[in-house]
Amino acid sequence: MAFSSFHFFLFFPFVAILFYLLPHKFRWVLILLASALFYAFFSWRYLLFLLGIILFNYFLGIQMITKDNRMRKGLYVTGILVNIILLCFFKYFNYLEIDLEQLACFFGLHYPGKIIDILFPLGLSYFIFTSLSYLIDIKRQVIRPEKHAGIFASYFLFFPKVVQGPIERAGRVLPQFHLKHEIDPQGIKEGLILIVWGFFKKLVVADNLAIFVNAVYSNPGISNGPASFLAIILFGFQLYADFSGYTDIALGTAKVLGFDLTQNFRRPFLAKSIRDFWTRWHISLSSWCSDYIFLPILTYSYELKKKIKKSRFFRRLSAEKVMYVIAAFVTFLIIGVWHGVGWTYITVGLIFGFYVSFDMLTKDFRKRVNVAAGITKFPRLFQNIQILTTFFLLLIIWLFFRASSMEDAFVMFHDLFKGWSVAEIRQMHSSFDHLGLNWVQVVAGLVSLGFLLYTDILSEKRDFFERTREKPAIIRWSFYFILIFTIILFSAVESKQFIYTQF
Repeated sequence: MAFSSFHFFLFFPFVAILFYLLPHKFRWVLILLASALFYAFFSWRYLLFLLGIILFNYFLGIQMITKDNRMRKGLYVTGILVNIILLCFFKYFNYLEIDLEQLACFFGLHYPGKIIDILFPLGLSYFIFTSLSYLIDIKRQVIRPEKHAGIFASYFLFFPKVVQGPIERAGRVLPQFHLKHEIDPQGIKEGLILIVWGFFKKLVVADNLAIFVNAVYSNPGISNGPASFLAIILFGFQLYADFSGYTDIALGTAKVLGFDLTQNFRRPFLAKSIRDFWTRWHISLSSWCSDYIFLPILTYSYELKKKIKKSRFFRRLSAEKVMYVIAAFVTFLIIGVWHGVGWTYITVGLIFGFYVSFDMLTKDFRKRVNVAAGITKFPRLFQNIQILTTFFLLLIIWLFFRASSMEDAFVMFHDLFKGWSVAEIRQMHSSFDHLGLNWVQVVAGLVSLGFLLYTDILSEKRDFFERTREKPAIIRWSFYFILIFTIILFSAVESKQFIYTQF
């Protein structure tokens, strides 16, 4: 059941009303049944599969604290491997079969054809990462295993987050299922406002921008430089509006029920570096990767460095910097592959790894250059240059991230360098004739994006809705109703699937 579907508009109010009517001790039952029904709309078969993973991790977590150290370590390693193998099997099996078929063809061997068609269960990546963090935190003694099987399953399947996250840690969310949630009118109102705001981002901004973006990316080699450049920029904003829109709906839905989920975005387009960007974008994923991949690799590397007793590599680079680069590349490569299979995602991971490593390795040099150039004397100008530089570095990422293949990505890259003369720019509209664009919807997307830029993306002031709450009631409610009517009037004719659902 997608958030943007008609079923959800019937489903959620019913669940919310029943939630507060039921006694506290039965609410976990409602959450579990509602979450199971929510996921069953996508696939009841994979719902059974997810329930199997839940039971596996539940019993494993319990056993990890009842056994001796040797047995505990064996159970821990088994749990980690099983979860990772399940993720890799469902995510990469079909692509591996294609490679095997091509390899057999290369050596002139007969390949029997597709053995089995494996469909990727929605939300499995988020689900497995939640499982891994749960087992790791038990191993680290950060949390105790949850003994209530029903609450444990409710936490894993909690319908606001099951398909697209946020990736919630057990230590943060599980205790909330034990709390008795009283009716909080202010919390319910804020949750509903978040839901409406999320639908505006998704249905009005993201889906309308997608019309232009999809048209250009689906026809590589035809559009000129300005059109391709605009499509890459708009895809970045489409991706943000789509994913942060989902997050707002998820957070708002949970808030209406009294639950507090992780805020996944913090004005990422105001980041002053790529490292800063990853503290603002998909925060639940970036913090997960930092805690469970990057820092452990760094810690292990430092221990290894002590054993080999080597302080410098390549004469100039300290061992610490080399270890940092290795950890960064491994982490971002995993992030790239986590998003999908193919060279485009691997390339995205490698580019991010290069960006972050280059930023760290040249930090002192760039600081000296900036001081010598005198740019640091103008903090506001310096800050804007950093923001724009980061934004243009991200354009390269978005080019590969959205492209269907490496070939399409390079064609799009080639397109960027043609059609920039004044005469060609004036005739740019002719390159759109073959795309069959609905310009009313495209313009609606651009106008709504302008509003989103002002209120959210580029706003350094307090949260827009916090400022709105200080206005008189007639202004507040007029704005809310205008937002709702905008969604009704200017939503894309055909709503697109949330982008991050495929990951």
